Amino acid sequence: MTKTPEKREQKNLAAFVAITVISGIAANILSEGYIQAYLIKLGFGTQAIRNYGATIQTVSIFAYIISSRLPPMKRGLKKIYAATILLACIFPLALAAAGFVPQFAAVYMATLAAASYSFLGSFRAVAEFSMMPHLFSRSLYGSAVSRAMAIGGLATVCISVFAGFLSRHDDGPGTYILLFGVSVAMLLASAVLVRSYKFEEGGAESPPERAPYRDLIRKIASAKYSRALSPHFLRGVAIAGIYYIVPSALGNIGLSDSEKSYFIVVSVVSTMVGSFLFMRLCKKIKSGAATFVSTLVCAALMPLLAVCENKYFFFALYFVFLTFSVVSSISIPTGVLRSTPDDELLLITSMRFVSMSLSSALFIFIFGIMLQCIAPVYIMLFSGAVFVLCGLLCKRLFDDRL
Repeated sequence: MTKTPEKREQKNLAAFVAITVISGIAANILSEGYIQAYLIKLGFGTQAIRNYGATIQTVSIFAYIISSRLPPMKRGLKKIYAATILLACIFPLALAAAGFVPQFAAVYMATLAAASYSFLGSFRAVAEFSMMPHLFSRSLYGSAVSRAMAIGGLATVCISVFAGFLSRHDDGPGTYILLFGVSVAMLLASAVLVRSYKFEEGGAESPPERAPYRDLIRKIASAKYSRALSPHFLRGVAIAGIYYIVPSALGNIGLSDSEKSYFIVVSVVSTMVGSFLFMRLCKKIKSGAATFVSTLVCAALMPLLAVCENKYFFFALYFVFLTFSVVSSISIPTGVLRSTPDDELLLITSMRFVSMSLSSALFIFIFGIMLQCIAPVYIMLFSGAVFVLCGLLCKRLFDDRL
């Protein structure tokens, strides 16, 4: 029996929430703050962490450029999406293995694994985002993502609190291996659930003709695309500054190994709160306005995080910062999805990630060098100002007409 469009949309929406919840648990476990704490435990210094971050972002740039040439066929994108989730298991497995090898080998192992994870994540993000209009109404995207992130965050809180308890009695990598094992299980489950996605029935899809690279470059360089991509370039600069919040904080506040697990607890709790906050905001204001408000709050907190020396006050500020960072991370893709027509969505999606990754990789490297000469607070002041400008441009660009 053929499903009605309404039933198909509801089933796709349920599958999307389930996949986002399960894969979100894995993403929270593999979040930046927790991974950086693990790398520091393995003996990574500031320079190694700088190179690690720059490598990830550089790989993302090439992956997003390649993904711009993906065939915009629904079923092809679905296969790519499932495969990239499955292959992402390499990252947590390699991180776990890095705890049992010499430090110099661990550096290369973790960096290469993270690079592959970033490469696959780039394809996954573009494929998922390009499928969305064919799964359910665009207007449902923001609330669906918020709901899924909140549920996934609650599950991850339980996991991370348990891990924090274990780490008090474990000086080795056992707790990390447990968490990485959970993330592998979540990734495998979400890859299987991708099969639940159903598209509108129709004839066989034929790949459209691809425009030459010369025409593609000319199109991206046009004034229209430059305006559309500029806030994402600025967001990458801000992300580069945010990247150094945790390493800078660890230099200001003394944390035991068990206390370092608080980073993931704060991260997932703020994900839940930020998701609920966006669900409330999206009913009252447009995605562009939500982006501007969230970047303004983040910018105000960034320099305070850089100079805070009290660990309790730091985690309180970090919670508020991450909460509004979550709002911006939902409102920006929501604004893009609801303001970009179908025929431009794949190119805009891939190129906005290229812009963001390019500026992020460049400024992670620049900021890493600058931190050897100046205090982190100046980096945060500059990055925060750029983040506010990003929010202002988003407010002007996003009209939520779709």
